[in-house]
Amino acid sequence: MKNEAKVIATDGIYATVEVERNSACEGCHKSEDGQGCSVCTLMGGNRKFSATAHNKMRACVGDRVVIETKTERVMLYALLVFLLPVVVAILGFVVASFMTDRAVWQTVGAAIGFGLSFLGLFIYSRNVQKKRCDIEITEIIAKGTSGN
Repeated sequence: MKNEAKVIATDGIYATVEVERNSACEGCHKSEDGQGCSVCTLMGGNRKFSATAHNKMRACVGDRVVIETKTERVMLYALLVFLLPVVVAILGFVVASFMTDRAVWQTVGAAIGFGLSFLGLFIYSRNVQKKRCDIEITEIIAKGTSGN
């Protein structure tokens, strides 16, 4: 997966890049005012975010660059975020079903499983992902005007 970004800081072999997020609401009739719909606002109205990337191209602050993440890695993260909670919720429901016949407690088991999956994803992202850099600068599009 490729995207354009702007280098905002460098630190040895890494660079911090600012990426403008493409909104799912760009073609939506509700975004005529440029603000987007309530769903986009709820999910994070800020269209820019920063990320750390391997700086093998030795880009400097202010440079416009192409960043790339392996498609397999993006698909794995999507699978974890979208499928894992459903699977763990079903598992929670099944475990609760073995313990009780009451639908209320089975539903509670599913809800607990659903919540625990997000807790696990949060812990994974804070500990494991923090130490790994999956983004790489693959091309410098335009040199910045910062004089570097």
